[in-house]
Amino acid sequence: MGSAKAKNLKNNSLVEIISALVLELNEKEKRVITGRFGFTGRKETLSAIGKELHLSRERVRQIEKNSIKKLSAAFSKNHKEKIESIVKTFGDVGGVVNDEKISSELISLTGNHKFSKSYLRLAFSIMNDIEKIDENSDLLDGWRLSTISKDKIVSVCTKIIEHFKEQDIPLSVEDLKKDVADLTNLDLTFISACVCISTKLVIAKNGMVGLRSWPSVNPRNVRDKIYYVLKTAGSPLHFTEITSSISSLKFDNKRVVRATVHNELIADNRFVLIGRGIYALREWGFNDGTVYDVIKNILSTSKKPVPINDIITLVNKSRKVKKNTIVINLQTKKEFKKVEGGFIYTGL
Repeated sequence: MGSAKAKNLKNNSLVEIISALVLELNEKEKRVITGRFGFTGRKETLSAIGKELHLSRERVRQIEKNSIKKLSAAFSKNHKEKIESIVKTFGDVGGVVNDEKISSELISLTGNHKFSKSYLRLAFSIMNDIEKIDENSDLLDGWRLSTISKDKIVSVCTKIIEHFKEQDIPLSVEDLKKDVADLTNLDLTFISACVCISTKLVIAKNGMVGLRSWPSVNPRNVRDKIYYVLKTAGSPLHFTEITSSISSLKFDNKRVVRATVHNELIADNRFVLIGRGIYALREWGFNDGTVYDVIKNILSTSKKPVPINDIITLVNKSRKVKKNTIVINLQTKKEFKKVEGGFIYTGL
């Protein structure tokens, strides 16, 4: 593994270096490593490789383990500068990486190769500076710098989870750093990286952090996606705008159509129709009812006449309608009587 060919790869790309190192393995070792790390496009199981090579799963596992040792020795001996580059970039993205969400900064080290993640995973596996994180109840599959303990990552995630259990509101990473005492001295990138590998936390597409179980940050069905869009917008939207937002956010590969969104808006009590096709969240203080019902409620609860401009303002806090619609209701409904100082509800 210490040939002149390997030594002359100093300035080559990570893919070229890894490929050259793998080529120096014997045939069985090459077959196991390329299969296990998905160099052909998919990661193969120990059983599948063993069946092809007429070997037991355990024997394939041993070959994989020994091959990684060989690659690690050659990589650390001949490519210190490349290793330093990987470690620096790894640190720049927080020092913790979710295996399924390897950052673009790390992927760029491979020259954006078609199977970049496969090459990076092997590189991480043969580096002493990086440790594997196996999925458990707290953390997803991933990687960490050896200088960052798994306990520290779990501790950060636990502090954030405890905060959210007390304060049931999504926050930005910046606000988490300010609001959670034990996070104030930590880098934002490290906090973000910890959140990304947590089994219980998630960073939403709008950058807000929350519990994975919250539909406000991790919508799973159409109704939750509608809630997410309205909550993020912070103001009422037409159902066509809601549909467009869901499509542009690309929560998943499922296609969403206007009719489905409209039906879900009607069926879910969290949403209120406040105008022609315009919906709001009930939690914002909007209520069901026609413009007539809203005016009636305003006037019947008032102990004195209400000026028309005040009625228009109050109606538009719960309905999105034109001024003329409100005026017509006041003029045509017999229950609304104009007196000095404004209108009253007669209850007729």
